[in-house]
Amino acid sequence: MMIKGSCLCQGINYELENAKFHQAANCYCINCRKTHGAAFGTYLPIFTGDFRWTKGEDLVNRYMSSPHTYRCFCRVCGSPLAAFDGKGIRCITMGTIDGDPGVRPEYHMHVKDKVPWYEITDSLPQFELRSPDTKRPATSADE
Repeated sequence: MMIKGSCLCQGINYELENAKFHQAANCYCINCRKTHGAAFGTYLPIFTGDFRWTKGEDLVNRYMSSPHTYRCFCRVCGSPLAAFDGKGIRCITMGTIDGDPGVRPEYHMHVKDKVPWYEITDSLPQFELRSPDTKRPATSADE
């Protein structure tokens, strides 16, 4: 399956060819909320080797939002595009995908940071935090 995406101004394009995906999720952490200017960000984790910029890579800016995590965005229109871990792209923002990727978010994470004016009304699992390897509720050891 080929997935293509772009920023708002169309200056940047990317594609994922024969991509293998991890579970897509809605994230309510403060970094994701501030990046998107919304109640949450929706991300599709990917394997780095499946991703490539096809147009406008010179327009991609990176901002270090937390240790080892850089948020990639268009320097012209500001569209948030992906997260970069210093080695490669590790997830893309699903709102920048052109067309239907054939996957849907499977859970909500970092709901402890959810804004009070937004209610989650679907039946997807909700996690206070997110362990990188497992979907499970946070424990005191995670904090």
